[in-house]
Order: sequence, then C-alpha cells, then structure tokens
Amino acid sequence: MKNKKVKESYKKRGVNNPEKEVVKALKNPEVGVSSILSGGHFIVLFFLLTFGVVNFVSGYLRTEFNLKLAHFAAMAFFSYGFAYLFSFREDRYLEYFKEFENLPKNKKNGSAWITFFIILGVWTFGIGSFVFLNYRL
Repeated sequence: MKNKKVKESYKKRGVNNPEKEVVKALKNPEVGVSSILSGGHFIVLFFLLTFGVVNFVSGYLRTEFNLKLAHFAAMAFFSYGFAYLFSFREDRYLEYFKEFENLPKNKKNGSAWITFFIILGVWTFGIGSFVFLNYRL
C-alpha cells in the first residue's frame, strides 16, 4: 500500500487512504474476510467436535463403525445446522461482534485467550479422538 503506483491507482478511484479502506474491509462484520473465515472455522470446529464424539463412543462401546461418505456428510450437515442455530440465524454473530467491541481492553484479552484455548481444545480432542478407535481407518 505504500508503493507510489498503488497510491496513484487508488487516488484515481477516489480513495485517499488505501490502508484504512483495506482494514475496514477486513474488519467489516457483515461481509469482511475475517467474518467469513471465522464462520467457516466455527463450522469446522463443530464438525471436529462431532467427529471426536463419534470416535470416542466407538472406542467406548468397543464397536467398529464403518464410516462412509454419507456419515461424514451427515456430520457436516449437523455441524452446519448447529452453527446456524447458534450464530448465523438472524445474524446473531453481528450482535456478538458489537458486544465484543464494547468490552474493555482487559476483558477483550481474557475473552481472546479463552477462545484460543477452547479452539485448541476442540482441535486436540478431534484429532486425539483417533486414539479411542479399536480399528484403523
């Protein structure tokens, strides 16, 4: 963005500060890249949680689940539905963004660390759940 040619190109389009516009586009809660990526990751987290539970139950019951593509599709559908109910329906995630933006800085940091450890825990559980299997995929 600091390149002279890039700045001139943006000026022709009527943008005086391209860095500010890029940051605004990334942080826009309705259509920003960050919102799209976090929504996708939210669905993946529910899928990993579901997959981990299926693996754990399979190991606990000492049964062999013959997982097929239809089972993975069902888990993906369940994950999307769950994420939709809790976040995407009626654009609830926008309320969560506004609520987070209004928090004091120390509470934002605490919430960010809690979120980080929850995400790390779900990924660890999802991947670590293969240990509970009685068979190999």
